[in-house]
Amino acid sequence: FGVFSGVALEKIQCLPLSRVLRTSNMGSFEATSNDLARDGSKSCRNPSIYPGTMMPSGAEPEEVDVTIFYVQTSDLQAFVAPKEVSCSLSKALDTENWTEACSALLDTRRLALHHPDDLIKILDEVLPMIIKHMNSLRSSLCKTALICAADLFKFCSNFMAVKIREGALVETLLSKAALEKKFVMDEANRTLAAMIHAVSTAQTLPVMLLHVQSANCKVRATVAVCVADIVDRALTESQEGSEVSDASFPPFFW
Repeated sequence: FGVFSGVALEKIQCLPLSRVLRTSNMGSFEATSNDLARDGSKSCRNPSIYPGTMMPSGAEPEEVDVTIFYVQTSDLQAFVAPKEVSCSLSKALDTENWTEACSALLDTRRLALHHPDDLIKILDEVLPMIIKHMNSLRSSLCKTALICAADLFKFCSNFMAVKIREGALVETLLSKAALEKKFVMDEANRTLAAMIHAVSTAQTLPVMLLHVQSANCKVRATVAVCVADIVDRALTESQEGSEVSDASFPPFFW
């Protein structure tokens, strides 16, 4: 994720996307490229202008083996009593103790994989807390929350497809993808990739187009890559004769 081929770019150029962006007064990919060329641009670097775009560097203050929170999805175990876990999940996530919050996020992932029906009932309540932890200055907690969001896209895609239209979730993912701290930035990009793979192109494309004029050039660059991947997926599905076909694109796209 984050790199797209010349073929994908050619496909975008063959589509009326630039016209859509111009007529919508939303900018263009050409402007994004020009902005990126200004390597010394203060708009990309100054945290006083764009708070939340830089995180503390170096090791975490406490000596904690944070890798215990970065469990591969395939290694997540089912719960014996998932209903009990789901009932207490909101309280578990609503904590200022970062290791407890990471443990609760891990429980959220286990519910998403093995007990999605139990999790769906409380996702409206717990998702804002997950987004809050994505915005934590504690990079290990931020990364754990991003991994959790990726699993939610994979296993609760219908619910998450609705939530991306509310703004806060996608805005947070894009801001994390524009950070200086590479391992958080990489995780945010992987989560965006999970969203693009799990949610229909007709739903993700309009959401991404809302951010093409972001004041942060790194966010604009991430949006450009996401749009390229969304268009590439839609074209591939259409060429394969899938049921998505032209419906993959919003009506205004044509």
